[in-house]
Amino acid sequence: MTTITTPPDIEALKQQIKKLNSKAGQMKMDLHDIAEGLPHDLDQLPEAAAKTYDIYIQLRDLKQQLKTLEAAQ
Repeated sequence: MTTITTPPDIEALKQQIKKLNSKAGQMKMDLHDIAEGLPHDLDQLPEAAAKTYDIYIQLRDLKQQLKTLEAAQ
């Protein structure tokens, strides 16, 4: 039986994406909660939005790296 192994970099990247995806989902829900509390929670909005934006940019970049690594195999 032949076992297909993936390089450690790909597996590590997949794990990193999985963790970041979970965190991004939670941040998105937090941002939604803040938006529902507007205008009362207005002061929380800029920081939450910036953090959510940053994590989604990071997630996008990691997914692109994974796509590139998988295509190179």
